[in-house]
Amino acid sequence: MARKQRLVPMIATVACLAVCAIAAGMLLRRSSEEPAPERPGCSDGPTTPGIDVSYYQETIDWPRVYRAGMRFAFIRISDGTTNSDPMFVRNWAGAKRAKLRRGVYQYFRPDESATAQADLVIAALARDPGELPPAIDVEVTGGKTPAQIATGVRTWIDRVRSRLHVEPIVYTSPDFWRERVGDADLSAQPLWVAHYTTDCPRVPAAWTRWTFWQHSEAGQVPGIDGPVDLDVLSGSVDALRSAER
Repeated sequence: MARKQRLVPMIATVACLAVCAIAAGMLLRRSSEEPAPERPGCSDGPTTPGIDVSYYQETIDWPRVYRAGMRFAFIRISDGTTNSDPMFVRNWAGAKRAKLRRGVYQYFRPDESATAQADLVIAALARDPGELPPAIDVEVTGGKTPAQIATGVRTWIDRVRSRLHVEPIVYTSPDFWRERVGDADLSAQPLWVAHYTTDCPRVPAAWTRWTFWQHSEAGQVPGIDGPVDLDVLSGSVDALRSAER
């Protein structure tokens, strides 16, 4: 009888430890799937969080990215015409399966043919155009003058628009556009502005508002090892649908 009495608290202790271990495991798993922090909005209404990626992020667990609250992704297709992103096909398919809305972006090289760069994007989207218009990433000069850069960007935009029947997005930073592109007026295009600030982003003079804002290059999102660019769309998920084809 005395032995049985000693066994009762031992069994209770073991059971308690087991329950605590299970609870701790569940808590750890839940915390790993918590939504990544969303950047406070600088728009009149809600914002929708997303990311942009390239091969630098290596293998991405896209379902976890979606569970973390990301709702769209811009995926790099190439750096100019000669450096195709080796993870594009995998990322494009993985983001689709995970139900993120996808757009292509291309790192634009002003010293290469704008038409050839646009054609690479057009060919890649022939079978699966994604859900967002493609973006031209304008952040290097390639030794070209502001007028030459602006001409190349317009050529790329016109080519993509005529073939894919969308309004391409222009990605740039306020300082680069002001100092390296100048007065080129491309305000008819949606702006994806890159500005890492604790305040609201500055918008290049050619535009009056931003559509997408890249607010960090060092974000942490479950499903991605290491840093990733964080973005927001100015609007709700419904507005995101209206930005589609």
